[in-house]
Amino acid sequence: MKLGKYLLIPWVMLAVYTILSMYNGPVGIVSYRVLLLEREKILENLEKLHLVNQELEGTMTALLSDAETIRIKARELGYGEQNERFVRIVGLPGGRPSNLRPGMIRTAVLPAPVSVSSYRIITLCSGLLLLGLFLLADLGKR
Repeated sequence: MKLGKYLLIPWVMLAVYTILSMYNGPVGIVSYRVLLLEREKILENLEKLHLVNQELEGTMTALLSDAETIRIKARELGYGEQNERFVRIVGLPGGRPSNLRPGMIRTAVLPAPVSVSSYRIITLCSGLLLLGLFLLADLGKR
């Protein structure tokens, strides 16, 4: 039975490596949480884009059907009617400020690469430590 405990060392090493990989590995819990946060940001951006799209559709509908809206939009762009004069003041933005602007495109940021070799080193050290403890225990009994 003395040699049976030495068979425990590879299993402990496997358990240590598995736990480290599951928690902080390239496809582990930490990486998954980072991707979930990025997903939430992208979904939030998508909702904002839907709102901007609805506002633009309303403006498009107004421009297709309302002559007064067309006249106001043309003046914002610098057009006018015949025999009409404009006075421009330098330094001020032309026309009314528009709240509508195109949305931003967001892409997911990949999590920082995790070095798997450090897990192997930690696993090897834990196995050697356990082996050393077993050897000390056996040598201490003699």
